[in-house]
Amino acid sequence: MKTNLKHLFILFIFLIVSCDDQLEIAPKNILTNDQVFANESAIRSYLASLYISLPVESFNFSAKNGFNTWSSGWVPAHTSGEGLSCDNLDQIGNGTWYNWWTNGYKTIRNVNNFIENIPDAEVNEEKKQVYLGEAYFIRAFNYFGLAKRYGGVPIIRSAQDFTGDNLDELQVERNTEKEVYDFIATQLDSAILLLPDENERGRVNKYTALTLKSRAMLYAATEAKYGNVLLDGLVGIPSSAAGGYFQASFDAAEEVMESQKYSLYNANPGDKVANFTSLFIETIDNPEMIMVQEYHYPEFVHSYDCWYLPYGVRGPWGYSSRMNPTLEMVEQFEYVDGSPGTLKLTDGTGAPVKYAVPAALFKDKDPRCMATVIIPFGTFRGTVIDVQAGIIDDHTSANTGTVYGRKVVSVGDYTQKYDAASHTVSSTGNMKIISINGIGGSERTMTGFYIRKYLDYNLDMSEAAGWKSTQSWIEMRYAEVLLNYAEAAIELGKIPEAKAAVNEVRERAGIALLTDAQVTRDRIRNERMVELAFENQKYWDIRRWHIADQLIVNKRFTALLPYYDLQANAYVFAKTQVGNQLTFWPQLYYEKISPSEIQRNPRLTQNPLY
Repeated sequence: MKTNLKHLFILFIFLIVSCDDQLEIAPKNILTNDQVFANESAIRSYLASLYISLPVESFNFSAKNGFNTWSSGWVPAHTSGEGLSCDNLDQIGNGTWYNWWTNGYKTIRNVNNFIENIPDAEVNEEKKQVYLGEAYFIRAFNYFGLAKRYGGVPIIRSAQDFTGDNLDELQVERNTEKEVYDFIATQLDSAILLLPDENERGRVNKYTALTLKSRAMLYAATEAKYGNVLLDGLVGIPSSAAGGYFQASFDAAEEVMESQKYSLYNANPGDKVANFTSLFIETIDNPEMIMVQEYHYPEFVHSYDCWYLPYGVRGPWGYSSRMNPTLEMVEQFEYVDGSPGTLKLTDGTGAPVKYAVPAALFKDKDPRCMATVIIPFGTFRGTVIDVQAGIIDDHTSANTGTVYGRKVVSVGDYTQKYDAASHTVSSTGNMKIISINGIGGSERTMTGFYIRKYLDYNLDMSEAAGWKSTQSWIEMRYAEVLLNYAEAAIELGKIPEAKAAVNEVRERAGIALLTDAQVTRDRIRNERMVELAFENQKYWDIRRWHIADQLIVNKRFTALLPYYDLQANAYVFAKTQVGNQLTFWPQLYYEKISPSEIQRNPRLTQNPLY
């Protein structure tokens, strides 16, 4: 039987890291329950198929195509001002493209079947309990993926099967949003009781479940405090429940912290930029990692480097710069002394500040800024990423506009040159007008910035092609636990606890610690935004805080354009709006249930304003 199973299952390398030993398990193929649960290899394969179906918004996640698709990895973060995607500038979407509902319930049906059959499986009781704990975690994770999109959804506790005459019992009404979050909490509590402190590599443990609980209960709490109850509770949670959910999030995070199983990565404390950069690449034996999706060539890969490298160091496929951090996002990073992160572009009179060394504009910025984005004239793997947007020349006869009231020369082709002596664009010129890395044009940055977080500095650029990248996606890390704890604490009025947790994150970053008076809700929210930037958290955060429709109203985001001032022999920086105008409409706090789902189940109620 074991020999036959080797031929029945295709090996998937999908590892959710929560321990030390490697586990390679394969997805469920088409076998009967009797066959699957009679053999431990088949059980582990079934379990692997449930892991791979988790709604993890990782490198192969696409807001247009759903989870685990061969996509360019577009993320919805651009709608919150982190970055602008060159492919989806005008799209926020209402949820009907993405099949979250269908895919979520497909996995829930499979995990329900697993939970029903594992008690009779032919494995020892200790293993049964661990497998059951993993299944409860997976069921909770999938319901959380549905709840944060739709609010209340039907809670299905058993595997449904259509027998030809039972359609009525399969058409289930939606539960309230509160009931769904309470169900998620019970599933995670069950998982916490059953899961070990450590598990095989590739499988979740007790602290993974506690971390998910700290996240999910924080979502429920903020929905209760800042949202509205509509459709008799199908969306929204009564405000009276907020305190209990904040406490549940606080307690779950505190248990992870008190375990001392995890800590902030600090392998290079003398170089804060390098330390934060390597956090996202050196994930093996990294004490911060709680839940990680690993990739292995050629079985399970992605294309992050191919899509996001700067144009001047792009890979052999020629793509690059598909996500450009915005100026709004960069200015959320404070200076190391704790002062606001607004860049010093002009002096007190409104005149532009001239920088002989253009990267000096970012002097004393939070080191996480340079580890998260590639700034104009910053370096990547020893190469200066020059993003000159044009030349300021008071004497030019070829001006294409003005900046700060002065003549500007800009062109669309980085190979064109400028003759400083004749002040003309000339093939014999000795100066670049714009640089190879942008601004604008095909495959180059629109904003002046490139993304740095997650780019693999160990990867040879000749290998930065499609489906060649293998750096891991970090779904949960210890810094998030601290920030969940800090946010719950500030909402509960626990200032000392909030201060201790947020300052632990700031100390690792290398920026000024907060005083009691500085520990506010908004300061902790900002800390979360910069620490977790481009980790697919911000979009959900501004939704659960119910501030997205305030932040994104007829909004166009901002680029930073560096110009070489020929007369001053220095650089000045100007701001301009880029991309299409966006508005986050109030209905987008809850996504639209596909009309096809309502047609199949008329007992479903559509979300508000659709």
